[in-house]
Amino acid sequence: MATEAELIATLSRVFGDTPIRADLLVGIGDDAAVMKESGRALVACADMAVEGVHFRRDWSSLAQIGGKLAVANFADVFAMGAAPKYLLVTAGLTPDIGIKEIEELAIGIKQQADSVGAIVVGGDLSSSPVLTISMTALGEMPSGRSAITRSGAHIGDRVIVSGIPGYSAAGLAALRAGRADEFASVVELHRLPKLDRNLAEAFAVAGVTSMCDVSDGLLSELGHIARASGVGIQITSASLTSPVLEEVAARLGEDAWEWILAGGEDHLLIATTSGVIPEGAIEIGTVIDGNSIRVIDRDVPSSSGFRHFG
Repeated sequence: MATEAELIATLSRVFGDTPIRADLLVGIGDDAAVMKESGRALVACADMAVEGVHFRRDWSSLAQIGGKLAVANFADVFAMGAAPKYLLVTAGLTPDIGIKEIEELAIGIKQQADSVGAIVVGGDLSSSPVLTISMTALGEMPSGRSAITRSGAHIGDRVIVSGIPGYSAAGLAALRAGRADEFASVVELHRLPKLDRNLAEAFAVAGVTSMCDVSDGLLSELGHIARASGVGIQITSASLTSPVLEEVAARLGEDAWEWILAGGEDHLLIATTSGVIPEGAIEIGTVIDGNSIRVIDRDVPSSSGFRHFG
């Protein structure tokens, strides 16, 4: 294994080439980063990925693993209506992680940070018996905009999503079946979900009443909004139909609706709105009176989403 100094030098080389920004007074390479206070609301979130729980290195490259966790963090920032600004990365490294491996991991993270205009400003390294990566993202709320929470949905609002969920779960099913090459398109979306920065901004600008990142499954996230807002939600399965997922499911002997309704890690945005629906968003239902999640013409899966504990 490379020395800590060699690993840090590699990370500094990858992350040190960042554009000059007036709000970043001290970047990566010192004891801490220093950012200039803008007076706007600061958004903070964190995600952790543990090998064997969240990823497998025989299924995904280190660049994809790092990039995917960065996407998860940035999606949480966008879900609040904010813009990602900074990222802190902490990693517990196994003995087989050398300079080549840490560089690959770092490049995957930086590519996703660059795509949303964020900068990696620091973190920490440690040895670990299992590869573990934790990221903290910091975002900024644009002037004049309030945070978009899960608790703002009102009866009569329409429910919209930034894409059809279930592709990541389909990719995971293909990997488990040993048929990754056969279903490469969905496998790639499991390895590295796509984050639509422009559509995320369009959701926020449109003034959605509540919003959530689809990380643990569509029904699970709708449940979060319903409980926080004290409402019920009804969605129609016709608006979520995916011929691609149905074909993959048929060939794998799986149920596409388990993926669509309960699959996780797509990192789409689910929101409610009483206004104009942004271009590119898909209307899938309505906020109703009550406290339940209903799916028209479709049985609700026994598992509504991923749970870490129990």
